[in-house]
Amino acid sequence: MGKMKNNTFSIYYRILRSVKELVVLPAFLVLICFQTLAQDIQIARTISFRDDRGLVKFSNLSKKIVDDKITDVIVISKENHIHNMDINNKPCATVEDGSRLIFECWDALEGKSRYYFDNNIAYNDERRKGTGNPATGPVFIEGASPGDVLEVEIHDIRLSQNGYMQNITKNQFIENTEREYAYLEVEVVDGHMIYNGKKMPVYPMVGVMGTAGFVEMTTGEVWDNGGNMDTRLVKKNAKVLLPVFVEGALLAMGDCHATQGDGEVWGKGVEIGADVEVTVRVRKDIKIQRPVIINPDRIATIASDPDILKAKDMAISDMGRYLVIVYGFSSVDASALIGFYGDLRFGQVVNPQKTVRMEIKKEYIDLFKE
Repeated sequence: MGKMKNNTFSIYYRILRSVKELVVLPAFLVLICFQTLAQDIQIARTISFRDDRGLVKFSNLSKKIVDDKITDVIVISKENHIHNMDINNKPCATVEDGSRLIFECWDALEGKSRYYFDNNIAYNDERRKGTGNPATGPVFIEGASPGDVLEVEIHDIRLSQNGYMQNITKNQFIENTEREYAYLEVEVVDGHMIYNGKKMPVYPMVGVMGTAGFVEMTTGEVWDNGGNMDTRLVKKNAKVLLPVFVEGALLAMGDCHATQGDGEVWGKGVEIGADVEVTVRVRKDIKIQRPVIINPDRIATIASDPDILKAKDMAISDMGRYLVIVYGFSSVDASALIGFYGDLRFGQVVNPQKTVRMEIKKEYIDLFKE
């Protein structure tokens, strides 16, 4: 009887041991796989919050081939957008320094432009409240602190299919007291836009790009932190340097144009939605007061002020300081370079704050460096 009891216990023991091995070993393997994947994939940490639109969507992660390597690209949905550059805005995503991002951007009227025009809904109409210049974001960049510089390198601007210019006056240049408006629509096909049946070139640019800098500043305004600069040089292959005024920088962008003349003289370019692909980097090696744009062939300093002459003076002074601090020029050489080869241009002249840029081609900077 005792021997039989021992055999029974032995059988139970072997069964329990087998079950343990079947459960523990697979669980151990799953844990190893999870840890490996966690090391290979960086997942954007997002912050959800509620406002008048309800719960915003999380940013998501996609894979993209860059320089023959598969890399993580964090997509910032246009569902997450703001109409002000408030320092108290809650970020829709938190990303690491050096992250590659795609900002999905609305057009300047969130897809409602034709509706507003057809129904004669004016700019100051209550039905249009809060819809101007939506900027996707804001995004919190880890490591960015007040006094730093945020570098935004633009890899690509992929335009939507349709763009528009609204409220163009039909009789602007003829003697006619009637005030009738036209609505221009273009279709983007194979890197061109079709206007009146003709193929026209496009020069994609980002109109609004900035960090948070003030408690009250709409995305239609522009100050030292960037914002509605409407500057043609904010385009593919540009590096936009922005001062950081708040922890995490709180980067946002939008108001893309298929093309826009200097000055944005009608208050609009060819307004269009776009996906803007960028890399963000925190720079602690330089100090700037206002935005700087570095293109492959030129650099430009950007300044804005209600007084266009003050904006001009600030842009010129910023260029001089940049040449002295970054390139090591003497003040005399910096002044000579600006006087010899500087190009003073308008960004936009339609906002209360006018935007002016001083730009210099790199070939002339190289001459002075020799």
